[in-house]
Amino acid sequence: MYKLSHTLKFQLQQIDTMATYETSVKTQEALINAAGELAAEKGFASVSTRAIAELAGENVGSIHYHFGSKDKLFEAVVRTVVQVWQDNPVSELLKQYDTETPQGQALAIRAIIHRYIRLLFKSELPGWYCRVVFQVMQSAGPLRDIFKNELIRPSHTAVKALLQRIRPGMDDQEVYLHILIMNTPVFFHADRMDFVLAELGEKRYSGDYLQKLEEIIVRQTQLVLGLPPS
Repeated sequence: MYKLSHTLKFQLQQIDTMATYETSVKTQEALINAAGELAAEKGFASVSTRAIAELAGENVGSIHYHFGSKDKLFEAVVRTVVQVWQDNPVSELLKQYDTETPQGQALAIRAIIHRYIRLLFKSELPGWYCRVVFQVMQSAGPLRDIFKNELIRPSHTAVKALLQRIRPGMDDQEVYLHILIMNTPVFFHADRMDFVLAELGEKRYSGDYLQKLEEIIVRQTQLVLGLPPS
């Protein structure tokens, strides 16, 4: 009887621990989503802990309990977005193509642009994911450093290597220009989403629209770089 009671007690403790953990995770996710949504709309500097707590349906103390401070919560917001991109690195993507040939290089360019569009506009991700990036980039500080060091630089390094393989004489400034021109139409659609969607009369970018966006950027980039269409 003692062994049975001891086992049952242990199982109940495990169930209680798991329930507490799941509740904690849900609370953290709610706070991150609320902070991200508000930051994407207003900018990080304009978001209060009270507003975050109210939107998340939690009390203000839960922010300090789970994250220690509002700044640490904002860091969690940024790292949540960064993780999506880190899970799909450009360096791994390019390994799928023979970047020594023009045909492989053309396919690699398409894959890079497709990655930008897919990661910014994945339908299963909250809408604030793609817009919070631009709020972070508005001012210098620890949050922007996370994006620069953990997201932008690794991506740019991989794309730079590809571009300089396509055109060996390309200097760093020209590389940077090509990367900006490839990125900007996609990022504009994220940063000015409300305006663009209002002009289109849509609530969300359709798959057909994003495909057309990809096709235009890909063809322009391939043409400028002297690559065959893919």
